[in-house]
Amino acid sequence: MAIIPHVLLGGATGSGKSVLLKSLIMQCVKKGATVFIADFKGGIDFPPVWHKYCRIVTEEAELLDLLDFLLDELHNRKALLASTGYANISEYNKNTAKILPRYVLACDEVAELLDKTGLDKSKKEMVLAIEGKLATIARLGRALGIHLIFATQRPDANVISGQMKSNFNYRICGRADNVLSQIILDDTTAADQIPKDALGRFITHNGVVFQGYWFDDNSVFDDMPLPKLTKIQVNKQE
Repeated sequence: MAIIPHVLLGGATGSGKSVLLKSLIMQCVKKGATVFIADFKGGIDFPPVWHKYCRIVTEEAELLDLLDFLLDELHNRKALLASTGYANISEYNKNTAKILPRYVLACDEVAELLDKTGLDKSKKEMVLAIEGKLATIARLGRALGIHLIFATQRPDANVISGQMKSNFNYRICGRADNVLSQIILDDTTAADQIPKDALGRFITHNGVVFQGYWFDDNSVFDDMPLPKLTKIQVNKQE
């Protein structure tokens, strides 16, 4: 996560994005990160076992509270590093007795959250507020141990602004046509190198092609102790 702070994952419908997203989340949990999942597809892709290891939010008001928590943590960490002289969280954790956990916010189908097309004024204002907070995390989170993983079919300008997108230094694309590949990777390599019938095959922004794998949700965390989930005061909960 120190090397790859933020990940943008895209591809056509049925390319295997959601499974790969869960694989990435699983690895973050197993590496000791505290993971939050924003799921605006109704939570159907994350059965109950995921709720034991990650905090899942499904409403915009909940997400705003979560983002406020992450931004408070970001600014506190920024002040802490400035006062102690360390350049980033990795140096701080290596040289001090107190370990700051890494936080990961993953969003499945971020277009359901950020696309403002057709929204009324109040709804659009809420989405703009969420977008602004996410942009701050994307810009400053790398050194401070707060990371984003976005999955979406088509991360065009209606979904992710160019300024925010530029902070996602690691991009992955599944099956796609020339236009979609260009939007995600800034080139057409996904269309050129991934066959139309390939399920779960992806290419990274630097040209690495790999095959994702299927796993059983109910056994993915077998023998792993339950983490102590971070408690956050959110609307309609706790």
